[in-house]
Amino acid sequence: TENPVSLTLQHKGSNAGMLEWIKIHSWHSAFNFHCVVQERLDYSSKHVTNCQLQETDHWRSSHQFGCNGRLEFCDLRFDQFLFPGTHNSGTGQQEGTYKCAYKNQDLNIVEQLEFGIRFFDIDVIYSTIFGCSGLETGHGSHPEIGLYQCYGRMDALLIQMRNWLDQHPSEVVVLNFGNIDWPDQTIPILIETLLEEFSSQDKVRINKAFKTTGSWPTLGEAVRSNERLFIFIRDSIGAVTENELEIVKEIKVKPGHDVASKNLTEFEASITTSYKAGDVGSDCSFVRRTNAEACKSESEIQTDFLKLSFFSKFGKGGAIGTECVHKMARKCNQWVKQVVDQCNYRSFRPNFLLVDYPNYQSLADQNIVQLCQAVNMERAKMVKLKEDIMKQVVKEIQVKTLENREIQFDY
Repeated sequence: TENPVSLTLQHKGSNAGMLEWIKIHSWHSAFNFHCVVQERLDYSSKHVTNCQLQETDHWRSSHQFGCNGRLEFCDLRFDQFLFPGTHNSGTGQQEGTYKCAYKNQDLNIVEQLEFGIRFFDIDVIYSTIFGCSGLETGHGSHPEIGLYQCYGRMDALLIQMRNWLDQHPSEVVVLNFGNIDWPDQTIPILIETLLEEFSSQDKVRINKAFKTTGSWPTLGEAVRSNERLFIFIRDSIGAVTENELEIVKEIKVKPGHDVASKNLTEFEASITTSYKAGDVGSDCSFVRRTNAEACKSESEIQTDFLKLSFFSKFGKGGAIGTECVHKMARKCNQWVKQVVDQCNYRSFRPNFLLVDYPNYQSLADQNIVQLCQAVNMERAKMVKLKEDIMKQVVKEIQVKTLENREIQFDY
C-alpha cells in the first residue's frame, strides 16, 4: 500500500508491561505490517506508532498469490491440504444474547476470511419463530422450545462470502453443514439457496470434480477453473443424490466406529470427527485426549478426511457447567500445534482444524492459520519430493530403454 498505516493504542487498566511490537496480518500470508511500540502502557496511557509493510521472500521473487497463501500449495490435492477452520462460524454474524453459552465467534464471515480461516462449520435452520426469519445460521438445541438462537440469514452470509471470494481469486474455501435442525424443511431450502448464490458462470462456483471424476482436484486446478468452493452437507433425509454434483454428502464417523457399516457410495465422503462434549479441565486435557483418540482411530479405519475439534460445549465445564465458551477457547487454542504434531499416523492428516474464537491465541506461538501454513509447507515439500523421484525414475527407464534399443541395433 502507498498509504502509511498508523496504529493508536489506548490502554485501560493496570500496568501491561513492556510492549515491544505488534504485527498486523493481511488476508494473504505474503504481507504484514510491523508496528514498533517499545513502550510501557499503564492506566489510561496512549501511544501512536507508524507501521511498516513487510513482504515475504517468496512474494518478492514470484509476485504470485498462488493458492491459499503460497504458490507451492497449488500442487496439493484438496484432501492433502490442512484447512484452518471455525466452529459454528455463523455466530459471528450478529451479537446475539447469552453469549457465554451460544456464541462461538466474535468475527463475522468476512473478518474470518480476512483472518485466514478457510473451513467454515455452519449450523443452520429454517424457522420463522423465536426471532428467526427463514433460512438462518444459528446455534443451540431443541429449537421447538426456544433453546436456539439465530444469527442471520444464510443468503446474506453466502453473498458476503461470494463477494469476498470474487475479490480474492487465489483462495479455496470449504463450507460444512453438519448440525442441521428441522432437516426435512431446512436441507432442501439450503441446497436451493447454495446453488442459486453460486450458479453464475462469471463468479466463483462450487467445485464438482469429486462427483464428476471420482477424485479430488489440486488447489491449483480449483483456482484455474474458478470452482473454489467445496460444500459438504450431513444429509439425514436423502436430499443429496448423485445428481447434485456441487454438493458432497458427508458421512460422519466417530472414533472406534467402522466405515463399512456406513455403506458409502462413490459420491459420498467419510469424515472422522473428534468432537465429544465434556469438561475441558484446566489444561484442555479432555479435548486433547479425544483428538488423540480420533487420530489413532482414523489411521486404522482410514476415512476420506480427519477433522479435529478444539472445543466442547456450554453446560459441560466449570462450576455446575457454567464455564463460558470463550473461556474454554482460551484454554484449548494453545494446544492445537501439539495435537497436530502428534497426529502423525498417516500422511496428510488431519485435514480440517476447528476452533472457537481463532483470534484467541492464548500462549501459543502461532495461531491456527499460521500453524496450517507451516504444516502445508511441509506437505508441499513432500509432494514435490515424490514428484522429483518419479521424474528421475521415468528418466532412468527411458535411458535404459534407449540403451537396449542401441544394443539390439548393433546386434
